Amino acid sequence: MAANKIVPSRTALFLLDLQVMYAKMDPSFDALMAHTASVVKAARRKGITIVHCRVAFTESEIANVPDTNPTFSQLKHDPSRAAMFNVNSSEAAFHPAVAPEDGDIVVRKNRVGPFFNAPQDVHAIFKGRGIDTLLLGGVSTGGAVAATVVQASDLDYRLFVVEDSCADPNKETHEFLMKFFAKRATVIKSEELKTLVK
Repeated sequence: MAANKIVPSRTALFLLDLQVMYAKMDPSFDALMAHTASVVKAARRKGITIVHCRVAFTESEIANVPDTNPTFSQLKHDPSRAAMFNVNSSEAAFHPAVAPEDGDIVVRKNRVGPFFNAPQDVHAIFKGRGIDTLLLGGVSTGGAVAATVVQASDLDYRLFVVEDSCADPNKETHEFLMKFFAKRATVIKSEELKTLVK
């Protein structure tokens, strides 16, 4: 397979944390959601699997986060934040612009990255579908996207980061990480998918 070609049957567009609460925290993310909706449609037309991943917890999952976890252990001590991250809350739902459709894969995570300490084995789901290539998009670049690049690279996936389907509250962080990701992934613009997909 040519290094820069994407085979749809072996590829997933893996969307991370495109949730209502993050658009509320940073209204500029609304434009990202709308743009990414068009990327989803284009990928779907090409036969690429669409995967939606959100961070959300049941009450027992929150209770089981160890105090050594600086990001999510605070949920045990902050009822309002715990309610926002609850699996059934409207804030933790997928943004309506990029809501899952029938046939999409939908997963949850309980950490910044999706592959470890998750309610389901995302790696096994991908392997079971014959997926070895991931197109990544989501928020934030410095959080879920960065964690996924590192984890997925160590799990031997071919990675493409769709730069204009990622965002971070800090523009400098986003720009720096896109350069950093190039060590482990191919960083592309969404318009390049037209020529990269076989």
